[in-house]
Amino acid sequence: MINQLNNDLSLKTDRKEELKNKYAELNAKECDKTELHKTLYATSAIYHNIVKDALFQVNCLPVSAAMAGIYTMVDNTRGVWKAPANVSIANVVSPAVNLANADQEDLNVPVNGKAINAIRSFVGEGIMVWGARTLDGNSLDWRYINVRRTMIMLEESVKNATRAYVFELNVANTWVNIKSMISNFLNGIWKRGGLAGSSPEDAYNVHVGLGETMTPEDILEGIMRVTVLVAVARPAEFIEITFQQQMQKS
Repeated sequence: MINQLNNDLSLKTDRKEELKNKYAELNAKECDKTELHKTLYATSAIYHNIVKDALFQVNCLPVSAAMAGIYTMVDNTRGVWKAPANVSIANVVSPAVNLANADQEDLNVPVNGKAINAIRSFVGEGIMVWGARTLDGNSLDWRYINVRRTMIMLEESVKNATRAYVFELNVANTWVNIKSMISNFLNGIWKRGGLAGSSPEDAYNVHVGLGETMTPEDILEGIMRVTVLVAVARPAEFIEITFQQQMQKS
């Protein structure tokens, strides 16, 4: 029995030594591969280009996930009415295609209106999202992403808020409450910069009531009509600055 145990221990010791030697051998080979890679990368232009192209193919990712993150960040920090543009993308080495101003002109303002928002590299600023247009670029109403998204947010917010008044009495008191609720909501958006206008009256209007948005037939049919007018702020996509020299006055 003792001899058997000694034999087993001896076999285990031999096995450990064997594994240790194999690990050392593999480690040495791995070091040799690393040194070979460094040498070829530094001396061989062909090998350098192959590695560079392989890394590019592996690390080149679609921008959809990054843009979703930028939308969320801008919404949380500025609001949905801020265009998700002129924002840097973190942890990006370079765009897959480098574009200049001349290259972007046809993408940003195409004839068919289906704009492509470029992601560009700027010296000293990094990789930036440089465009905020929709695929309906020829429309004055829905040309910009933030305008469309702001309207969606306003529509959904008002619709969800007025759901509490379903089956309430379709009378003046209810109309006043609804108008006050929507006006307070829009006033908050205006104060935060989401609506254009120097005063609340210029930024939004809410209409509801008999003879204003409804007829007696609407009330008999159980319909309450509310009309909301808003002036959504638009981005300054192009900034033109004019310099002139004037004569010395004194």
